[in-house]
Amino acid sequence: MQEAVIDTSVFVYDTFEDSLYHEAAARLLDSLDRWLIPLIVVYEYVWFLKGLNVRPADARDKLLEYITGEKCLLVREGADEIRWAFSRIVEEELSLARFNDAVVLSVAIRRGASLASFDAKLRKQGSEAGREPTP
Repeated sequence: MQEAVIDTSVFVYDTFEDSLYHEAAARLLDSLDRWLIPLIVVYEYVWFLKGLNVRPADARDKLLEYITGEKCLLVREGADEIRWAFSRIVEEELSLARFNDAVVLSVAIRRGASLASFDAKLRKQGSEAGREPTP
């Protein structure tokens, strides 16, 4: 079974047909058997849609498509993921702006899963941590 932890960037590109990586995001999601979706990704996705002034009903409908699909497994982050994220930020002297990405990466590491992201910095961190980035 091919599964990956899905980063917010994948859903953003999949959502908007005129986006740069729309086709790649759609192919990626179709190719996976299981989407591991950290809750922090759900929150980031909603905030992103809010920033674009997407109507709440439209945001709800799109999010429900993702999280109620048969491929979806929502993953609740806990204290271990938060500790790991802060450790990485402090040790590598990263900005707190990288916190959400560090939590997503922590989920991939703890689950032994690939990391699906179009975020170049997160993909690089994933490679360095031994989580093969997808695509």
